[in-house]
Amino acid sequence: MERPTFEAMLEAAAGVERDGSDYTVAEDYSLSVYIGKPGQAMEVSEVAELRLDAAFCEATSREHGTVYYVEYSSLHGLCVRPPSGGGGRRTGFS
Repeated sequence: MERPTFEAMLEAAAGVERDGSDYTVAEDYSLSVYIGKPGQAMEVSEVAELRLDAAFCEATSREHGTVYYVEYSSLHGLCVRPPSGGGGRRTGFS
């Protein structure tokens, strides 16, 4: 993937705020980035912050504050999970 494509995806993602080259994921949202080769992607889950450098992306995970440095060509996509519902009951479910 190229940087402009990744930036466009982050801009479209709910719960992600931009500040220059830095992106912050809202506390109640869960963002995962998929890196690696086609068919062998690895999920970097619970991403709290992303910084886009000219040649690579820096992703900081909420788990232990682990920082991943990934070149754009290794990025395959991202997944954003919104906050879970308010705990209310839904028809057909207890």
